[in-house]
Amino acid sequence: MMSFHKTLKKLKESQVFKDFKEKNKKAFLFSAFFVLTSEFSIETEQLDFYIPEKKKVETFFIDKEVKHKQEDFTPKDKITALNEDIKTDLKELEEIIKKELEKEKLTTYNINKIIVILQKQKEKQIWNITCLLSGFKMLRIQVDCFNSEILESKQGSILDFVQINSK
Repeated sequence: MMSFHKTLKKLKESQVFKDFKEKNKKAFLFSAFFVLTSEFSIETEQLDFYIPEKKKVETFFIDKEVKHKQEDFTPKDKITALNEDIKTDLKELEEIIKKELEKEKLTTYNINKIIVILQKQKEKQIWNITCLLSGFKMLRIQVDCFNSEILESKQGSILDFVQINSK
């Protein structure tokens, strides 16, 4: 079963992460990124840690083995640690997404991909969900990760977000 908690546990148990934390004691989790298939299975698991004293981000890719890379990162806003003790996990999001698709009358469209990001936005920790659907349709949902409250839900066209250059 898919789970943010399982992904985090797998990372923290890895030697790669233990070595990283030994060298970067002040690093903290600030973002989790998942790509889900139309069947709601996890295709991509990524956890991002900020290293404040270096102004860098260490991104961990969790698969059969844990891989990572480090990049420079200058944030626009202050970065704060995520509260890892979330109540609404990926499994609950599956039900929320299905209900929103129904409510928004989008059930006739096929799901191509679901991008799910756990992040802080304006001091609120949320799941930011983007469902890419057939017919250039898109559903964006923001869900409180502690009480499953839907903070925002809107549909649109992928074309609204893609700039098309014409000459």
